Amino acid sequence: MTLSKDTVAALVDLLENRLSTMCIGDCDDLRERITMQRALSELRGATPVGVLKDFAEIPRRGRRRKVSDILGERDDRH
Repeated sequence: MTLSKDTVAALVDLLENRLSTMCIGDCDDLRERITMQRALSELRGATPVGVLKDFAEIPRRGRRRKVSDILGERDDRH
């Protein structure tokens, strides 16, 4: 399936707007953000950049990870 340049540009704009207003509150929000970042990268034909490039290697399936582990926060109570 091919998309016109106008369609791709509209989708990129929609994804960028949604990503800029999104607040991460739980694992589901983080997964949604990662999925949208991957989609944006595919539409642009590039690899993920910025903070989310660290999340690019997170598997799409498997055991759910804690948000604190994904964001790099550590529990120093031990």
